[in-house]
Amino acid sequence: MYLIFVDEAGYTPGWPDVNLRTLIEQPVYVVSGVVIKENSIKSVYDSIIKKLEQLNITEIDISKLGKGEEIKAKEVDRGDGIWRHYSDLRNEVRKIYMDHDNVIYFAVCIDKKKLITQYTEPENPEYLGLRYLLERVQGLLKEQNELGLIVIDLNTQIEQDQRKFVSELLIEGSQVILSKFLELRFQLANIIEFYFCDSKYSLGLQIADFVARHTYSWWKNGKDPNYPGWCYIEKRLYKPPTKTSYIGWGYKEFP
Repeated sequence: MYLIFVDEAGYTPGWPDVNLRTLIEQPVYVVSGVVIKENSIKSVYDSIIKKLEQLNITEIDISKLGKGEEIKAKEVDRGDGIWRHYSDLRNEVRKIYMDHDNVIYFAVCIDKKKLITQYTEPENPEYLGLRYLLERVQGLLKEQNELGLIVIDLNTQIEQDQRKFVSELLIEGSQVILSKFLELRFQLANIIEFYFCDSKYSLGLQIADFVARHTYSWWKNGKDPNYPGWCYIEKRLYKPPTKTSYIGWGYKEFP
């Protein structure tokens, strides 16, 4: 069994009625997937807590992380809040959250401007990105002959619509358009359940938050390979055994 933690960055309410300024400020929508084997969860969580405790950040009760408290990736990335005073520790925190040998990452990036300009009826990035992510997670689960349980970070603005969307995906499969004459349903047969959770109560979702946020900032900064945190993500993006690149598999960009 695998647990797959899902989070997002760059959410734009009111799609597709968004103004140019919004597209400039938030040009991309990112959805991340963090895949951890059930028997590795404890070691990953223990490692995060132990290493964070060693940093001696007095403003945070590390023992409560995932139990009602969290470190927000956006604040670490931007140096906001207490991180103005701990700027020298920000990359160490990124490494602690994202650098795990027994974890697999997925990242889907939806270019909002291209989506709007290239399609007369552009699909909502939140659902498009989630669908692409789950198709790739299903591929990994099928390859490993394993089942997966999906945990999604709550977005209270779209929670009910999200629940309906993922329920329909489980029942009906994901619609794949092969041409204007042919489509098929990609069944998510190895995904058994979805749960929605507040990231304050899940270290796995906090990892997904770091992956989504730092992929977002990497993309927004011209895909600079040296952008802080990207090195921890890139080396763990999923690649099928027969492929030499993660492009199209662990990393998907659309359009």
